Amino acid sequence: MDSHISRMTTGMLWLLLVAVLVAPFAYVMASIPQAGFLDNVMSGMLATAAALIGGIPVALWIDRAIKHREEKKKKETERTRELELLELLRGELDFTGDLLNHRQQNSGNSFIQPLKSNLWRAVSSAGKLNLISNHRLLNCIASAYYAVDIVKKIEEQCYKATRGATVSFSNGKTAAQILWEDARGLDQILSDSIKGAIKDIDEELNNKPNKGIQAGPEIKKMESE
Repeated sequence: MDSHISRMTTGMLWLLLVAVLVAPFAYVMASIPQAGFLDNVMSGMLATAAALIGGIPVALWIDRAIKHREEKKKKETERTRELELLELLRGELDFTGDLLNHRQQNSGNSFIQPLKSNLWRAVSSAGKLNLISNHRLLNCIASAYYAVDIVKKIEEQCYKATRGATVSFSNGKTAAQILWEDARGLDQILSDSIKGAIKDIDEELNNKPNKGIQAGPEIKKMESE
């Protein structure tokens, strides 16, 4: 779009130059002016042509400078929005990590407060994940929230079991107890995923290169279990 406008601007400038050069000759062909008039016209034409020829490069340089500045400002704005989003996601992951640590320290107790992933869902639904330009980092964060959602769903089923009819299995445990143990069995994988995502977010916030962001092994291990 910008290149098309630039070509149109250049074409119009050259068309104006040609019109200025051709107009006097057209007038001469249509009438018989005096010699003094021709001298005045030629001198004025040469002065105008010189001004246009010198002005076209200057106009193009100004146009390119303006576009460069606008593009730079756009990139800076996008980068600012990206960093703000990463900071918010980091805060949510950090909060979820605290909830998980509390569960690990009291593994025998069930908790009503669920693990937090509201921000991630809102950002995903709004189509704002494209603000994260580092796709490897995005994959790492998505993998962490994948683990959060799995544990969160198991805990939700556990909560429903505690509010429903108590069913005991042959091992003497209730459905709620078994579900809670299943959730706690994934705590280490979840903890590693959250810590890895936070670490890589911190590197991106500090403008450090993200090296070796890999979430595949943890996800494969979780699925196999």
